[in-house]
Amino acid sequence: MDEYRRLQELLRDAGGGRETTLYQGVVKSVEGQTCTVTVGKVDVPGVRLKASETEDKGRMLVTPKVGTAVTMGSLSGDMAELVVVQVDHVERIEVNGGLLGGLVNIGELTAKINELVDAFNSHTHQVTVAHPGGTFTTVKPMKAANRFAQGDYEDETIKH
Repeated sequence: MDEYRRLQELLRDAGGGRETTLYQGVVKSVEGQTCTVTVGKVDVPGVRLKASETEDKGRMLVTPKVGTAVTMGSLSGDMAELVVVQVDHVERIEVNGGLLGGLVNIGELTAKINELVDAFNSHTHQVTVAHPGGTFTTVKPMKAANRFAQGDYEDETIKH
């Protein structure tokens, strides 16, 4: 027996003897963690957007845009338990339940930080101050602050 046939048998056995079935359709509407997908001329409601139905604060939820194509897999071998496995266009991605806030727009953040660096560098100057005991001169910093490059803090493994 070749390795592909063996893999097919192992996957079928892992799925309780059911064949894996994929369908393609277009998202008609999104309802929380499910969506309605039109396959041909039939609307299929209740298609899951995440792998399980459990509530999990660490979840990842990919919400497709209405009108975009999706590929769905059947967990039961028929149209009863469908889950979206791939989307063409995304409306929203929620990682870790969305508890950490939105992603940073790295270009805009770098520009804002560099505005602050430029303002700091333009205000570092030597000052002579008079006081009752005489005068003293503050020391100008020996080096201006360095500008930032987004590569200093950008994680390129996740893009948006």
